[in-house]
Amino acid sequence: MSRALPLLLLLVGCASRHPVTNTVPTPHVNAAALAAFPTTRPADAVAFGGQRYKAFDDEVCWHTARAACVRMGGHLVCIETKAEQDFIAKLANGRYFYLGAEDEAKEFEFRWVNGAKWEFTAWFDGQPNNYGGEERYLATYDGGDWVDVADEGSGFWMPKGFICEWEK
Repeated sequence: MSRALPLLLLLVGCASRHPVTNTVPTPHVNAAALAAFPTTRPADAVAFGGQRYKAFDDEVCWHTARAACVRMGGHLVCIETKAEQDFIAKLANGRYFYLGAEDEAKEFEFRWVNGAKWEFTAWFDGQPNNYGGEERYLATYDGGDWVDVADEGSGFWMPKGFICEWEK
């Protein structure tokens, strides 16, 4: 299968619920924002535990962030251990970033985008809470702890970037 096909399959996202019908419209990825990302892993990705990681300070929705990581040959970061959580918290350095998990299929049943089992968690107090009924995506918050957030928005709590991970 070509590299383009998985990326094409990810071209969904950046849509919130319709205010009247409460349905989610067919989502999309911001193609212009996606095209700005390289097609290979950046040379300055940092090594940890056999993987490589890079934080991007690009303010895009979760689906565009996911597609950008795939475009570069990786995926949004999936945090599977306490050691990895500590590393990602340092990499985030107090910034809010999208991570590689969502609960689109069933509320409060998060899944990692790499297919790993959902075992380790690092939730911020009171999270996940699905505030406003549209928080389906995982992000870092104060100190690197996790919160659930919407696909996009302008609140102070919304991610201002994302972290990609590349496997060994």
